[in-house]
Amino acid sequence: MPDSKSFSRVARHPRIVELGGVGIRAGLLAMALSLPLAALAEDVSLVIRGLDEGRLLTNVRNTVPTPEMACDAPRARLQSYLRDAERRALSALRALGHFNAQVDTRVDVTGVCPKLVIAIEAGPAVRLDRVDIRIVGPFDDDPSAVRFREGLRLRVGDELDQGVYDSARDDLISRARARGYLDARYVERELWVDPEQNIARVTLVLESGARYHFGEIRADQRILEPRFFNRLMPVAEGDPYSSDRLALISSNLAASGYFADVRVRPDIDARSDEIVPVDVLLTERARTAYEFRVGFGTDTGARVRADVDRRRVNRRGHKWRAGVGLSQRIQSIDTVYSIPQRNPLTDSLDVYARLQREDNNAIVANSGTAGAQYSRQRGDWSQALFTEYVYERTTFGNEPQRSSNFLLAGVRLGHRQLDDPLFPTRGHSFTLKLQGAAESLMSSASLTQANVKGAFAYPLGRSILKARGEFGTTWTSDFTELPKSLRFFAGGDNSVRGYAFESLGPRNAEDKVVGGRHLVVMSVEAMHPIVGNDWFGAAFVDVGNAFDSFRDMALKTGAGVGVRWRSPIGMVRVDVAVPFNGTSRSPRVHLGIGAEF
Repeated sequence: MPDSKSFSRVARHPRIVELGGVGIRAGLLAMALSLPLAALAEDVSLVIRGLDEGRLLTNVRNTVPTPEMACDAPRARLQSYLRDAERRALSALRALGHFNAQVDTRVDVTGVCPKLVIAIEAGPAVRLDRVDIRIVGPFDDDPSAVRFREGLRLRVGDELDQGVYDSARDDLISRARARGYLDARYVERELWVDPEQNIARVTLVLESGARYHFGEIRADQRILEPRFFNRLMPVAEGDPYSSDRLALISSNLAASGYFADVRVRPDIDARSDEIVPVDVLLTERARTAYEFRVGFGTDTGARVRADVDRRRVNRRGHKWRAGVGLSQRIQSIDTVYSIPQRNPLTDSLDVYARLQREDNNAIVANSGTAGAQYSRQRGDWSQALFTEYVYERTTFGNEPQRSSNFLLAGVRLGHRQLDDPLFPTRGHSFTLKLQGAAESLMSSASLTQANVKGAFAYPLGRSILKARGEFGTTWTSDFTELPKSLRFFAGGDNSVRGYAFESLGPRNAEDKVVGGRHLVVMSVEAMHPIVGNDWFGAAFVDVGNAFDSFRDMALKTGAGVGVRWRSPIGMVRVDVAVPFNGTSRSPRVHLGIGAEF
């Protein structure tokens, strides 16, 4: 039933119209899809005259159907089509405020095939003479109602737009119900039009009623203790009801990793006394998952990795993960046991251990690590406090094997904001790691170390500018006691391309790289699409080195070109880089999968 009433005191013969079924099909999507109707007709063509390109013509084109008739169609059928087209054109014009439009139709038979002509004189548009939108009830002060008023496009003096009116009418009551005012209703709702005076008036009076609250939240699950499960819930019985909070229930439970399917259903029909019960339907995930991966990178060589993930160790939500990684240069086995904390979705206490062997550039390092960390996520920020014990035996070339141990404590801080984590084209990432050890506390030497990494991507037209950098520095009482894992090296796929993996840094008497106290690496890269939106060409310059003294930085430079493929598993990179320093100028190929962020 249309939302309209007649007011004889305002106009002698007003015409009151709300074009409920017609609506407006204008907008960006309609404009993009609209084509001249003549181009769509099979034989008989339609010609619309009198309107310039714009919203009016677009809306008429989208409202009047295509005349799908052959050239020998009967005259009566052509006239019937034109009568219907005239009615539809008038409706399309009125939807945009043109109530005094003149539409003439005729059949043009001067050509080989008839043309159906619609000549339109739009006339002046009706303008809003009064806009009265009121909210009766507590929703009037709600932030959502405030934002509605700020974005309202119905203003006195504007041309009448039926689509804007429809949108405002539906948006207001939808906002109220989404915020928990489930009994909200219009007590007055009318669009009044007087074509003789070319004026229109809008009246919307919404009675919001009281805001509802969450009642009992009924979840049928037996895999988690009720106290722990309640910590996953973002709402509790008695909290103000809103659709956003309903969505948060679903997203929280899905993000927990314990459930394969989450469905949240408010029992609206059972609401009473301003209380809404909610049913949560859950399907648990498989308790154990296995993962096997293979790959290749010029830094590591061929590699394989297998992981087992125990998503739920017990009813308190503990998790356990273990894996084995094998590559030509690095072999490792690691495990981590995670205990959810106060907020299970963002906070955890992790106990971990790792055994690793690395053999590269005449350095052989065997290490064992055991530690614990408390980590939490706050928006785009990640934070962690950790302590770990590291025992490592390192052989640098033909030097005697060295054994060292360190009890480290430190902090990690990170910020990450990317448009696409697999293939970022805009955004940034930042990580900071500070750690230290004291010789008097189970450590071979006193140590303070800082490592900072950052990267950003920014689109310039169709091209993408990317940059990354890394800085590291070490203060220690005895650098010779530091194992390979606590020294800095440069060179490789994600460092200075054109040089082999970890081939840059201070050297010993045998001319073998032994790592340095400090590290500086910088890179600038430009990418441009070469085939569609998935293949990019790239040009880059990398600069960096590891060193023992800032007076002897001697930064090395490499530059080259490459290809990027936006694959289903992330960025696949192939680079050819030339080193600018040293005795060799031979190009080096670098392969990698995944973004540098």
